[in-house]
Amino acid sequence: MERKISKIGILGGAFNPPHFGHLILAETAFKKLNLEKIIFLPSGLPPLKKEKIPSARDRFLMTKLLIKRKSCFEISDYEVKKKRKCFTIETLKFFRKKLKNCQIFWLIGEDSLREIIEGKWKGGLRVLDLAQFVVFTRSWHQFNLKKLPKKFKEKSKKTLKKIIKINLNIAISATKIRERIKNGKNLTSLVPKKVLKYIKEKKLYST
Repeated sequence: MERKISKIGILGGAFNPPHFGHLILAETAFKKLNLEKIIFLPSGLPPLKKEKIPSARDRFLMTKLLIKRKSCFEISDYEVKKKRKCFTIETLKFFRKKLKNCQIFWLIGEDSLREIIEGKWKGGLRVLDLAQFVVFTRSWHQFNLKKLPKKFKEKSKKTLKKIIKINLNIAISATKIRERIKNGKNLTSLVPKKVLKYIKEKKLYST
């Protein structure tokens, strides 16, 4: 009898801060792709982020609060423990060894796909061969593959053949949430209460 291959999703990111949008994305991927579980992977030091962000530990603990009581979601401290810049190509190689008998679905947004096509990720397009990449589009986001410079057009065509694209209109962004925190605006519809409590107690994102 042929053994069934487990389908595991991995959602990496800064989670700066984690919010309901992350949950909606993960729940959508879980159902649409018939996944066994999704691993949330907070980054240690994101290679492409230049602005100062809360510590990896704070972002890890907030993400842990976000997915609490969600049996199909897990969290990994793989990148957090490294305390250095971690590249997706390295992380994927680690999970391919760890999850030998599983099919890995790597969940990203359109902006990340553009970075891959433009060669900003270590390993370039080779990273796409290490997992099944799933790209979520966002209607409010200005990024559009059709607007890529001509030199990237051919790359985008080849890349689109390898990915799974899911249209998901989530009008929630961590950037807007951080702005609302600084301005003292209500966030109950954007961030779980337990995460908000953590942010207030640690005085994160305050001016």
